Amino acid sequence: MSLSIAFEKNYSIENSLAKKLIKAYEFICAEEGIHESSINLMILGDKEITALNSKYKNKKKPTDVLSFTNDDISKTHTNNLGDIAINIEFVRRESKEINKSFESHMIHMLVHGIYHILGYDHEMDDKAIIMEEKETLVLKSIGISNPYT
Repeated sequence: MSLSIAFEKNYSIENSLAKKLIKAYEFICAEEGIHESSINLMILGDKEITALNSKYKNKKKPTDVLSFTNDDISKTHTNNLGDIAINIEFVRRESKEINKSFESHMIHMLVHGIYHILGYDHEMDDKAIIMEEKETLVLKSIGISNPYT
């Protein structure tokens, strides 16, 4: 299992946060029975994620996190589950607005993105409850309180 973390120029995170992101990914893999898999995480800013959001979601605005499931033929050979893009600028702003720590919110965005890659969504209430419960369990395992309360 591996979480590869890359950065758009001018952006970075502390080593301690990177370790917690990896720990959250490994916890999810254990909980979901996923073995020998990988996900790519890109940390970027408003400009870069707006371009992705526009191209792939047809929304011309920044967002906090985008998930892209690997559905191509390479998945059976690489075990790469997909890619996640987290907008560090958006997360910084939003964490202040909702009175959460930047680190906790970054981890939550990764967890949220991973569950999207695994096929979970929050478009319908019953599915949202399942996804939120899974996210809350992972976050609790690393000492982060329920982000939905």
